[in-house]
Amino acid sequence: MNTSTTSLLEGLNWLTPYKPSPDQPWDTAAAAHLLRRTVLFHDPERLAETLAAGPQASVRTILAGGEQGPEQEAHEASFAFVQASESRRDLRAWWWYRLLIDAHPLRSRMDLFWHDHFATGISKVRNTRWMAEQLMSFDRHGLGRFGDLLTEVVKGPAMIRWLDNESNEKGRANENFARELFELFTLGRDQYSEKDIKEAARAFTGWRIRRNAFFFDRSRHDSGEKSIFGKKGRFVGDQVLAMALSETSCSWFLAGKLLDTFVGPGYVKAAQEELARVLRDSDGRIDQALQILLGSRLFFDKAHRGTRIRGPVEWMIWALRSLGATVAPDLLHRSARDMGQELFEPPDVSGWDEEEAWINSATWIHRHNFANRLGRQGLHPDLELLVPAEGARAELSYLMDLWFPEGLPPAMRNQLERSLLASSSGSRRKRLALMFESLLMLPKAHRF
Repeated sequence: MNTSTTSLLEGLNWLTPYKPSPDQPWDTAAAAHLLRRTVLFHDPERLAETLAAGPQASVRTILAGGEQGPEQEAHEASFAFVQASESRRDLRAWWWYRLLIDAHPLRSRMDLFWHDHFATGISKVRNTRWMAEQLMSFDRHGLGRFGDLLTEVVKGPAMIRWLDNESNEKGRANENFARELFELFTLGRDQYSEKDIKEAARAFTGWRIRRNAFFFDRSRHDSGEKSIFGKKGRFVGDQVLAMALSETSCSWFLAGKLLDTFVGPGYVKAAQEELARVLRDSDGRIDQALQILLGSRLFFDKAHRGTRIRGPVEWMIWALRSLGATVAPDLLHRSARDMGQELFEPPDVSGWDEEEAWINSATWIHRHNFANRLGRQGLHPDLELLVPAEGARAELSYLMDLWFPEGLPPAMRNQLERSLLASSSGSRRKRLALMFESLLMLPKAHRF
């Protein structure tokens, strides 16, 4: 750890660095857990490198990301054309393809995190360029200072349109923008008063869009005195953002979101205050908070492994990138939508309901259909090229070890071998497709 990060560790308990022990060893299961929660997948090469490097070095590597290859460089360069095309399909395809090839997969994982945090829907925004710019805001600041990210996102045209601030003007204050800023983006529920909302809405009057960019229209701004969080002044919008960021409940709220995502439900509440303090002391640096969190004894505690349910995007990226496969982005978009997660189209401003809400009778059928379709025809390259041809038993073992490197319970593994090997009398293509589908529909495949 660098000097600044080391100083942030002082006085911590649950977030002290993880030290392998007989009860909590650094082994394949621990390395796979780190990769699943951070970059979402664990191809054999990445898993071996992580296991060899050790926990703290691996966290640093994950935060730094890798170097772009020619394929990703070309893909990144195409973004300007995607913006100019004004095609929702092109934008969705661009993001999906990057999720499959990004050399900095934690960045992509954080793009998903912030898209849910600042949930914005293209059907209301109706401007592909603005949504693309918001995605790039996540990219630029998603591992940096939260204040920089918040300011750029809420002043972006997509958010101004999404939260109706175009209709917020002096004498007719629209409270929607201020309410969601406090409740969903910075402070959480019950950390502000209705008066704070009303007064903050007045401060945001005059925020407009002009020539596809933020514009402050002074003629529509309420310049009168306002009272927000017990302070009085002729506040403008930027001052309200700074006030919200300085509230203690902001770091607490953000710490809870990070813990829910990377540690999962059931974390010790004392850890929330510890991480909140790290955020305050680091000026809201997400990367420094994650370096401490991901390298902590809390994160690696066995009690937190396999406690989360994969969302559609998380599930598909885990299955495909671990295998080294890609799929046509249109198919990924349609499948994720049917499973309940359409990128650029969250259900509402609060984002997606997660965990158990991801799985119901309808979405489970769509997950099964996706696994069936991919196993039979959707992968590039196909399974016959991805899986070494060494006979049915070796093929099944290869796929089980690929997706479940920490091992399956012996009884489950034996049952899979009996049932799948008994059905392996057809062509190799059909045999592999059946293995692919069966393993991806194990309940364990949907937890991480």
